[in-house]
Formats: sequence, C-alpha cells, structure tokens
Amino acid sequence: MNSKSKLFVPYRAIGFVSNHIPLSLRYINRRNENIVVTCVGSAFHTYGCSKLNLLSISGQHPGEISCITSDAYLVFTTCKNIIYAWRRGNELKHTYKAPSNVHLMLTFGPHLLAIYEDNTLLVWDIKEEVVAVEIPIANITVSAIVHPSTYLNKILLGSYEGRMQLINIKTCNVIYTFSGWGSPIVVLEQAPAVNVVAIGLESGDIYIHNLKYDETIMKFSQDWGPVIGISFRTDGPPIMATASTLGHVAVWDLEKKQLHSEIRDAHKGSVNGLKFLPNEPLLITSSSDNSIKIWIFDLPDDGGRLLRLREGHSNPPLKIRFHGLNGKNILSSGLDSTLRSFSTEADNLNKNLGQASFNRKAAKKKGLKHDTQKMLPIVDFSSDITREKDWDNIAAIHRHSKIVSTWSYEHCRMGNHKLVPERFKGIKGVEALCVYITSCGNFVLIGYNTGHLDKFNIQSGLHRGFYGRD
Repeated sequence: MNSKSKLFVPYRAIGFVSNHIPLSLRYINRRNENIVVTCVGSAFHTYGCSKLNLLSISGQHPGEISCITSDAYLVFTTCKNIIYAWRRGNELKHTYKAPSNVHLMLTFGPHLLAIYEDNTLLVWDIKEEVVAVEIPIANITVSAIVHPSTYLNKILLGSYEGRMQLINIKTCNVIYTFSGWGSPIVVLEQAPAVNVVAIGLESGDIYIHNLKYDETIMKFSQDWGPVIGISFRTDGPPIMATASTLGHVAVWDLEKKQLHSEIRDAHKGSVNGLKFLPNEPLLITSSSDNSIKIWIFDLPDDGGRLLRLREGHSNPPLKIRFHGLNGKNILSSGLDSTLRSFSTEADNLNKNLGQASFNRKAAKKKGLKHDTQKMLPIVDFSSDITREKDWDNIAAIHRHSKIVSTWSYEHCRMGNHKLVPERFKGIKGVEALCVYITSCGNFVLIGYNTGHLDKFNIQSGLHRGFYGRD
C-alpha cells in the first residue's frame, strides 16, 4: 500500500499492543503453537502464545482497522469497505472491495462471510476474490455472527432487536427465526456441545441455548453491564468465561450452574477480546487499555492467575526520551501516571517502572486501579546511566506539582525520595518546570516557576544548594 511520504514510511508502533478491536486466535501447525493477532490502529501485530513474543508486524492500512478475523492460513482485516487477506502476518495476498463498509467477518472454509453496514451478507471466494453469494438480510440488524458446529452451510445471526436467524448460505433461505429475549445480542459463541450456543446480551444476561429444540438450557447474569465476550474451556472442566466493559472476567461452572470465580480488574479498560486456548487451561484477553494477558487456571480451586502479559501506556504518552547511549531503550511517561521503558529491539525487553504514587506500599495492597494517592502524570524527566546500578538514576516532574520524584531503572521501581526545597513547603502555586541529572549521576538540578534553581543529591535526597539569589 502506498504511503504519502517516501522518506518517512511507518515501520512499527512501539509500546502499542492492542486497542478496542477484539483479538483473533489461530493455530499454526508448522509452529505447533497458538498465535494471537491484535489490532494496533492501522496495522496488526502477531504474537506467539507460548512466550507472548512478537512474531510479525503487518503493513500499514490506509486507515484504522475496524475488524479482524483469521483462519489457519490467512489473517483478514477490514479498513472501510476493503477487506485485506494477509499471509504470514505481513504479506498481502488478496483484497476484496465492496460498495459499503464492513461490519463483521467470519471465515467459512474456502469462503469468507462479510456483513456490511447496509445489512448485506456477502460470501467471498477467498482464492478467486469474487462474490459467490449475496444475501440481503431482512427484518433484523445484524450484531453478531457464528457458525454452529456440524450445521452444514448454515450460520446463526444475532441482532440488535434481540432476535436470531438461522440462514442457509447455499440456498439463501432463512431456516428459522428465534424470538430472542428482548435485549440486543452482543456476542454469539459455539459451545463444546453440538446444537448449543452461548448468547451474550447487552442487559448482562447469558443464555445457553439449544438450537435444535429452541430451548434455553441455563441462564446466567453478570452485574457489570453488557456481555461483550464469551469463551469455553475445551480441556475438560465445564467452564465458561464472560467479559465485561468494566474490566472484569466472570468464570461460570456449567455443571453446577453457578458462578465459579471472578477475575476482578483483569484490565483497566473494557475486556474486548477473550478466548480460551484449545485444549489448554489458558485464557487470553485483550483490552482497550493497551494490553494482552494470558491467565492460567491451575489454582487449588481452579481459579485463574496471571501468567504472561504485554502492555503499554493505557493513556497517551506525554514525554519520550532515549535512555543510555546505544539508542536501544526509550523512556516514556504517560497520562496514566506510569513510567515505562520500551526496547527498539524486542518487546520482551520492555519494562514497567510502575505508577507514580505518594504511598507505594498502600497502592500495592489496594491495587493500582484503586490507588487514592496516585500522583499526577509525569510531564518531564531526566536520566543518566553513570550510577544506574548504585542508586536512583531518573528524576521526574509531575504536572502542576513542586514535587520531583526519583526512579530506579535498574530495579524497575519508583524511588523513595520526593525532592522539595524547604522554602517551598506549605506554599501554593509553586511548580517544578525543568529537571536535569548531572553527567556524574550524583546530583539533580530542578528549575521552578519562581525562578529558583536548586540542587539535590539523588542518592540521599538531601538539598545541596541553589544557584542565583535566594
């Protein structure tokens, strides 16, 4: 795809892991590994689930990606009214163009099903890049799509009206219409059992429904708003997980028909993607908070715990600066009050130095999301590597604050010092504007809006003088 500039061509997004577009999971026989695909704006990243290492970066799309799906061979992405098929995560293989924007996609053997915003279903021949069947959808506005297992040439459509339609895409006929439950359908998911699907509603209800007899087998309700993701364990235990817009994950026991456990604050934002890995006790989630996480269910009560994660700033960055002399690490501060280090070589070398807080121990006990003493975002910082292994080597200025915090790059944490001159304690309206760590790594120079320039020892946090008249 052509770029506007021939000199400055985008290569990759550092520190961008995922956005609000749900992840896509695929299994690669050649690698003997599950692969997860996440959207990062106008491109997508491919990660290996064994170590969550970045495998490939796609080419840039002409706009934001609106939908992602995949099969064993290709990754399909949509941008406006065009569908792109990618091989090996970065080789553009096919393009499919239609007059309307794409809303939903589903792979269906040698075909790709696409629901467009004008409520039309197109069945694309993947290899030939032609439309095999066009089906106008009547009486419902499609909101979800799934292929019921063993149902030959049939798909199930969920709608914003709450009804469902079972359609034969070969004969283009509506086989059956399900009356629904009076709430918009957000997600449909095939259960491990034949004829059974899970239906997630905007009201927070989850129905396990038998399609053959049009009967509800069981019903659950979550108190966290709409159900935006459903997945089933396939390694033995009868477990179902559901995602919410508040960042929580609910785990349900289908045998006992009750709540099994909860993963509170699994993400800071909405849990947009949620999939159990086939035949493994592993759950992978993605969120608009710019993170993907893998949870393993190996606790004594079969509860889940965090196994691996990749994450970046959950809010936009404010300041970036290279750290060190080799140009391999970038320090970044963001509106989420965190300080992070991103590697230009490999994602697994990224570091999270933590969230700025007036009381780190209390924040660790309560959880970062519930930290009532979180400091304001870092707007400027300075670092030096000379005494990096000995003591704190980063000094940071916070928005509208006279306090300068210290950080340790070696130990990946916030330091113990809060640097404030005695003359400013108890005085309002004083702000630190600039900061610099000397090349020897011993002193911090801080400039204030009052015109003062003070010097601190970064090891002890003691005030060591000032420049100019007091």
